[in-house]
This record gives sequence, C-alpha cells and structure tokens, in this order.
Amino acid sequence: MDSQTAQLSIKIARIGSTVMNDFLKIPVQNGSSPAGSLPRGAAITISGGWKGSITISSSDELSRRIAAAMFRKDDDSVDTRDITDALTELTNIIAGNIKAILPGPSQLSLPVALETVPEANQGSVQVQLEDDKAGHLSICLQPGLH
Repeated sequence: MDSQTAQLSIKIARIGSTVMNDFLKIPVQNGSSPAGSLPRGAAITISGGWKGSITISSSDELSRRIAAAMFRKDDDSVDTRDITDALTELTNIIAGNIKAILPGPSQLSLPVALETVPEANQGSVQVQLEDDKAGHLSICLQPGLH
C-alpha cells in the first residue's frame, strides 16, 4: 500500500469511527483482521471530480445494533426493513463525509441496499472496523468508471 492509499485508509477509518461513535454511540475501532464476507450492505456511487463507489457492509449482529441505535429501539424489536433503512442511511452519511476528502466537485447517488455485497476490486481502499461484541463493519472505496 502506497503512502497516499495508507493516508486515505486512515481518513476513511476515522470517518467511519466518528460516525459510529458520535452519531450512533456504538464504539468501534480498527479491525485487527479481515471480516470476510459480510451479509448486509448498501452502496452509493460518486460522480464528478472523482468517480467510483462506496460500499458499506456489516455483520448481522452489528447491523441490528446500528438499526436499534438509529431508530431508538431495542435490538430485539428491529426488523429487516429497519436494518435495510439504517444501513442505507449509514452509507449516505459516511459517503457524504468521504466525498468531502476526494477530488471534487462530486455528487452522490441515492444509496441502494445490496442483496449481495460484491468483493473489493484491485485498487480499492477497504477499511474494517469492529465493535466490542465482535461485530464487523467494512467500508470500501472503489474507483471506477460510470
């Protein structure tokens, strides 16, 4: 990883941690190991000065905690729709913050829930965050043409 990519990775991790810690009150830190395939996610595309996409994916356990925190419900009372809505909104929030550190001006698409989270391509910047309950969150910035 070159120094520019390493710096971008640090900034993305800081953005993700800040949103999770400050907005959702779910403490996370940099993941010590790759989380593997995470089942739930959402994506957003960026066009303009920088072109590509941002994908956020999460473990089932952490997805449930994110939805509960966002909608001020108990973990057990959130349903699949709550989880989907929470992950798409989280993607929108994190992507908006990441867009601010990329070459611009750029525009974000609306976030789209993903049935299957795609693997990261070469050239992507992927950040893994985890909470104290072994929940994982992945943020993937993937350059592309669209």
